[in-house]
Amino acid sequence: MNANFCVNAEDENIEMILIPAGTFSMGSNARAADERPIHKVHLSAYYISKYEVTNAEYYEFWHSLEKEKTKNSQSQIEHTPESFSHLQHIGSWPERASEFPNHPIVGVSWHDAKAYAEWKGMRLPTEAEWEKAARGYSDRIWPWGNSMIPNANTSEKNDGFENRIAPVGSYPKGKSFYGVMDMAGNVWEWTADWYSDIYYLHSPKQNPKGPEVGSWRVLRGGSWIDKLTRCSTTFRFYLYPTLKTSFVGFRLAKTAETEKK
Repeated sequence: MNANFCVNAEDENIEMILIPAGTFSMGSNARAADERPIHKVHLSAYYISKYEVTNAEYYEFWHSLEKEKTKNSQSQIEHTPESFSHLQHIGSWPERASEFPNHPIVGVSWHDAKAYAEWKGMRLPTEAEWEKAARGYSDRIWPWGNSMIPNANTSEKNDGFENRIAPVGSYPKGKSFYGVMDMAGNVWEWTADWYSDIYYLHSPKQNPKGPEVGSWRVLRGGSWIDKLTRCSTTFRFYLYPTLKTSFVGFRLAKTAETEKK
């Protein structure tokens, strides 16, 4: 089945990939305890963005808030990314939007990511949607398969971007079964779900959305500071939703029109 094709959803400037409805195996019985048990999940069709949201894309959102601030004389612009002037490959905000326009946005909280997604008429992917887009229907350890060749920006040496973030799409050989880019390494990605280490024991079999409450939000994919083993398709990480770090970004999702009722 060749599902590797792109469509434009809501915003013609954002390349979205259709993930067809169907069942896949989520989790792993051979890895971390919170990835167990492996279980069947059926997801309705949805779109997921081919690339992580970039500095340039996020700047458009932030700039719209900046204009609103001027109009209303607010003291601070809401959803402003954290600056990392001590990290030259990231830099301060908003200067990095023009200096590194194609780098994934970092320094954004879960709330910032959610606000951007809603501004675009979209949403954050659920944890299950993220994993299906990364692994497809088979037990791929990494989006590209089971080979330990680092087709991703990680902390491993000789990946082309040592100790720094890479522009989105820098590793075409690392694309997922569906053609989604950078689902391993570069930056961790916020998902919509609250985190629970035992959620898989009682997860719904259809369109799971995570626990109803929690303290942390789920992150997926690994980042430029992580070993390749932490960048697998099933590895689960979590942070407080208010945190803004140099290694966390996000991508967008949208329910397919055919699945709406």
